[in-house]
Amino acid sequence: MSSSLFSVSFLSLQPLKLNCDVCSLVSSSGQMLGRGAGATIDQTSCVWRMNNAPTKGFEKDVGKKTTVRVVSHTSVPLLLQKQQYFFGEANDTIYIIWGPLRNMRQDGQGLVYNMLRQVVKNYPSVKIFVTTEERMNYCDKVFKEETGKDR
Repeated sequence: MSSSLFSVSFLSLQPLKLNCDVCSLVSSSGQMLGRGAGATIDQTSCVWRMNNAPTKGFEKDVGKKTTVRVVSHTSVPLLLQKQQYFFGEANDTIYIIWGPLRNMRQDGQGLVYNMLRQVVKNYPSVKIFVTTEERMNYCDKVFKEETGKDR
């Protein structure tokens, strides 16, 4: 993973380093509701969550711990609607944002990248990583091979 992500916080290539023995991957669907798995999820060393799925109010079913939150470029505006909830709480959540180059460009033309720069200004301790163009191309290739569709 270290060669495929870079940190927005430093605007340079900074590898993401995690030490996880057992991970929980919690999707943003409602499939977990009513399952009471929150305590089990929180016992794992790393908890990965998707997009803007909330935990507050759903702790019994989905837990409250978030180590990494993987966010699609299309969900970044949803995070921004609740900036205090996602970025303002004192936590160690790492955000991994992925999206096509047109949205992640660093030359002032990348709409999502510009949004993330503003988040970093508002919340200097936030840890945001974005995928590299190389990694996005690889993921697009795998997606097309597995589904037969272009993203």
